[in-house]
Amino acid sequence: MILRKILGTSGSRILHAASNLLLLWLATNKLGSEAWGLSGLILLDISLLLLIADMIGNALVFFSSRRNTKSLLKLSYLWIGIVVSATGLLFYLLQLFPDIYHFLIPKGYGIHILLLVLLNGFHGFNMYILLGKNRTTAFNSLFIIQFSTMLLSMAGLIYFFNIKDERAFVYALYASYIFPLSIGYVFIFRILNRENHSKPDASFSELFRFGSMTQLSSIAHMLNKRLSFYFINQFTGLSALGIYNSGSQLTEGLRMIGQSIALVQISSLSNSDDRKYAKVLSLQLLKFSVILTTVAIGTLAMIPSSVFEFIFSRGFGEIRIVIISLSPGVVALAANAIFSHYFSGTGRPVYNLYASLVGLGVTLPAVFILIPAFGLAGAGAAASLAYTATVIYQWFVFKKDTGATWLELLISKNDISVAREAIKNLKKPN
Repeated sequence: MILRKILGTSGSRILHAASNLLLLWLATNKLGSEAWGLSGLILLDISLLLLIADMIGNALVFFSSRRNTKSLLKLSYLWIGIVVSATGLLFYLLQLFPDIYHFLIPKGYGIHILLLVLLNGFHGFNMYILLGKNRTTAFNSLFIIQFSTMLLSMAGLIYFFNIKDERAFVYALYASYIFPLSIGYVFIFRILNRENHSKPDASFSELFRFGSMTQLSSIAHMLNKRLSFYFINQFTGLSALGIYNSGSQLTEGLRMIGQSIALVQISSLSNSDDRKYAKVLSLQLLKFSVILTTVAIGTLAMIPSSVFEFIFSRGFGEIRIVIISLSPGVVALAANAIFSHYFSGTGRPVYNLYASLVGLGVTLPAVFILIPAFGLAGAGAAASLAYTATVIYQWFVFKKDTGATWLELLISKNDISVAREAIKNLKKPN
């Protein structure tokens, strides 16, 4: 059953990676490196604000099987309304300091960023509820609809409306949020109609107590991944940022391997209180995730620069430098996803916050030193150092918590037997 869910989730993530590759081809060939760099900054601002909006979002996964769904949704919608309103006021005040405002917010896109955060926030809450309810099929379906809509919308805007700048990306984001949000409500209404209303209502205090730790961790993690964007733009310009954004997009397609496995992991752990099961499952999925990711990133890193230039147009050959410098970090992120979901799934997200802060402590000096000295390679190396430091911390906490040993990180006969049995069960009808 676990393998079925992993394959279902991984399948959607593989499709997502393929869709992102096509989207990247469109952007690099039709928009150019500067417009793509600007698109990356817009998406970064949206992502950072969504992390604040999701302060209680991740708690929905944990509490979906423990609290009344209607109360969870009410609190979630109230919270995102507060966040967007407060951010709008902040944007207004920051415009009194134009240099700071435009360093953070691309000119003319403040309102768009707020609206996209609101739409994606509603969609994200639906997704969290579905994941917490173990509705992985519905979750994966909405995920596929979202990235498919993004790709088709951007292609239509470029080829039929001749929009060949960052607006094509922004307008496609609108479509990719609104369409799956509408369909997602169909699944949510079904859950509400069938739910046992004897479950207690949720409260802001418990959601924040759980979710704040998870989201503070996610904010620090996002800064580890994306803080370099601002510095690349500052030191080397939008064109270089467009190249780095492209390399990051390619490697993030491979990060989906670990994330897909981890989504199934947290769905299983959130519905179980067995710590021994949590340890064994996490170690097995950890090895599976790291091996697959290592093979994938190694294959991608061997592609010559000339191939990247041929696919993504002249000037994008440096994508290979970005990929190679990010490779150790991509493998580390595969392990990070498993450890993070172990701590979240067992109700202790505070360890993820500490781990991300360790990584951020490495990121801050690294981007100041490595980007001015080594450019794109320095940005990738800074990210890899931060991810590695994060995983080292998580391993020692996991080791202390579960009694795991270094030897348990090696592939065992039992792991092979479990894999074989899972594959046999996969062939059987449901």
